Amino acid sequence: MRFNTRLILIILLAFSLKSIAQDLSWDKYDVIDGLNPTLRYGYYTESDGIIKMGRYYFIDNGSELKVRLAPYGKTATDLPVLKFDRNKGIIKLGWDGKPNRKCELIKQNDSLFLGNCIEDNSIMPIVIRTANENDKEWMGIYFSVSDTDISILQKAKEIILSKDSRNLKADRNCDDDIETGNFSFYCALYYAAIEVDGVYRHRRPAMQAVRKEMVKRYPGNYVHRIRDINNNPEITNKELLDILDSVISELTLELKKD
Repeated sequence: MRFNTRLILIILLAFSLKSIAQDLSWDKYDVIDGLNPTLRYGYYTESDGIIKMGRYYFIDNGSELKVRLAPYGKTATDLPVLKFDRNKGIIKLGWDGKPNRKCELIKQNDSLFLGNCIEDNSIMPIVIRTANENDKEWMGIYFSVSDTDISILQKAKEIILSKDSRNLKADRNCDDDIETGNFSFYCALYYAAIEVDGVYRHRRPAMQAVRKEMVKRYPGNYVHRIRDINNNPEITNKELLDILDSVISELTLELKKD
């Protein structure tokens, strides 16, 4: 029997792509560029009226939509899509862990969905959008090096030095690290930023310099550099402390030049 080689290759490729799609973890959707970015930003409101920065995985493959709220350093929350009317641009969402909360957003354009969540008698605004200048400012992308960066790195050093071990199963959810006191390198930096500055900025100069130094010392392909390098058991706490010392020295010199 003769086989159509091209057909076999197509079938094998289809199975391969399906397998890859099934193996992808949520954090591999950190894509903010392109025509259909999967990482979006915006705001959501809690039932106590506090407005929080929203960081969402917004995955639309043309036939199915998935939405997840994934704040930095916090536990991610799935927002099950109850209905998505593509013609009218209406999305209705649930909220895992809050069965009484229902959300409805209306598409304003390709970059913006606006709406409200309703829980009991509370009406809570929610926004999902592609990253804009406000989001970049919130992440600290435009920040210059400051004394705050140095203080954050020094505080992270104190946290790491206070423990003989670290969390080698980092998932960038820092709630459990803070609760147990067993910090990953990322969560030490996250918690240090909260302690020093009151807010965590994912792309501020201190964080960017740490990422650069880590990859310089441990080159490779990473999904999340700080997390993945932290989870390597062959890398010691002393080596991570050396990274912080190096970055502190580098940023201190940069401050003196200014």
